[in-house]
Amino acid sequence: MTEVDTGDDISILLDWLSSEIFPINGKQSLNIPHRIKNITRNTTNSHSYLPVFQRLLYSLASNLEIYHTGNIISFLKFLESSTNNLNIIYSLFKFNNNDLTILKRSEFSIYQDLIKQKWNDLIIFFSNDYSSDDLYLVSKILMKINLFDELDNFIFQLSKCKIIQKIDLMYNDKPIFEELENWIINDLYLSFESLVSFKNSKIFKDCLVIISKNILILKRIDQIYILVEKYPETTETLKEFNECLSKVSQKDLLVENFILNLNENLLLPSIKTIDIILYYIKTIHSFLLIDHRGVLLDKVARPIRSYLCMRNNSVEKIVNGLLSTDRENNKLIELNDELNKTLKFSSNLNINIPLNLQKRTLNWQPDPVDALPDFQVGKIDDIVDSLTSIFNNNNMFINQFVNIFAVDLLNINDYNIQNILQNLSLLKSKFLKNDFNKIDIMINDIIKSKSLDLKINNTSKTQYSIHGMFLSHLYWPNLESSSSSTSSFKFPDLIQNDLDAYELRYKEYQKGRTLKLHPNNTKANIEIELNGVKRNFSVTLDKLIILNFIQESKMDVVKLGIIVMKLGMPLQLVKSSLEYWVNENILIEINGGWKINE
Repeated sequence: MTEVDTGDDISILLDWLSSEIFPINGKQSLNIPHRIKNITRNTTNSHSYLPVFQRLLYSLASNLEIYHTGNIISFLKFLESSTNNLNIIYSLFKFNNNDLTILKRSEFSIYQDLIKQKWNDLIIFFSNDYSSDDLYLVSKILMKINLFDELDNFIFQLSKCKIIQKIDLMYNDKPIFEELENWIINDLYLSFESLVSFKNSKIFKDCLVIISKNILILKRIDQIYILVEKYPETTETLKEFNECLSKVSQKDLLVENFILNLNENLLLPSIKTIDIILYYIKTIHSFLLIDHRGVLLDKVARPIRSYLCMRNNSVEKIVNGLLSTDRENNKLIELNDELNKTLKFSSNLNINIPLNLQKRTLNWQPDPVDALPDFQVGKIDDIVDSLTSIFNNNNMFINQFVNIFAVDLLNINDYNIQNILQNLSLLKSKFLKNDFNKIDIMINDIIKSKSLDLKINNTSKTQYSIHGMFLSHLYWPNLESSSSSTSSFKFPDLIQNDLDAYELRYKEYQKGRTLKLHPNNTKANIEIELNGVKRNFSVTLDKLIILNFIQESKMDVVKLGIIVMKLGMPLQLVKSSLEYWVNENILIEINGGWKINE
């Protein structure tokens, strides 16, 4: 019988194990020599090898790091082959279950540390195209080495990458969340559901939806200025904010980003006031879609409101927008529509409750504590109130209303003030009625003028049918300056005689009163026959005087300087009168002067 050298057996066994546990050359197949099989077959106490195996595992672990060349999938395949080989070696030594558990823990701790170190490489690899085999390999290895939480994290990270790619592919100014959510539930979720651990499987679907909302909302926040600018085309897209915006940090970022864009693109000296007002109105509509309570609106509106308050023509633009019914030229026609809507609604209900309060009564909710007064219930969705509340008091608006109503009243025909009365009624529904005392007096002047003028013309026979407006000069703006600029008018005898007769009749009806003539506010009805065609005009006296002067002149053409000098009229008034008759084809401009168009 041959004597066996036990010391040699141990040395041979250790050398072989050192070459097969995490081999430095990366070989994947396990070669078990006959001598090794005999040594392990004769082993009576495998437990004695446990410390040896543990030391070898930790000492040879560096070989794994050396083997990683940057390809994470190849590295994982090598880990898989290594653990398979180790399983065979463990079975060769016939370790009991307790020893096997200890060995697997040691082995897995090595794998776990390595994979955590290479985690970014793993995520980067799977952020691009990958095969289902690659995904299966990663999942199998992570589960095998007890990295279940890491596997869940990996699946969530991978899902997030997929969602980002999908959103980038789908993204436009139209709403996309509904389609995105369907894709997540019916495609992405089903693809990864089986890989998620049991403890996270119930929340996996909801988490994917939340992730998609967060990613989409960040992209929308980046585009918020443009989305508001394109309102109302982006109405449905703005509603997505209401569905996806949930975190306080997201809301803060939305406000911060929007205000930054306002300062860079809108609140600049080069931007017209009317364009700023238009964007402000769009901001109100847009942010009420995002947050119907108005808390976010209050925050983003402050810079615009402050800037409009500093613009010296803001009130003028707002007032013109309120009163003008010209849908082609009034860019702020929405303000006029709001006024009409308010009056119509209040009239139908026959009560004095403001429109915005009536609309909200059935769906009333208390104001949020962080909503400031300008955007509390009763003002939040009223564009007119939102604009007028920018300024500390209504005096600026009332003064502007007085100026505009004065011009409109002086330009009416046949004393017809129906449209003006309607506009005044609309404004009184938004402001205090007492604010309009001056305008009420001016309107009363016109009403009385109509009655008195009718009496005068019924009892006075004149060449021209003169129609005057008898104005309470203390209440009409700029009346004195207008009078002084036209007081030196020189009237032809026929017109002067008619004016004298008209004044005489006035004094008969208005005992103790005197008249101060405003030629550009006094009208005459005339009939002009030109080329066999008769036309009737109701024109102010300045226009009548100029036409009469040119008609009676013996010059081929009448120059501008001659008209100014002979009639004593202001240059600008002469120009506007000449332009009027040219537009009516009564005069033609030729050789630097004007003549009757015969």
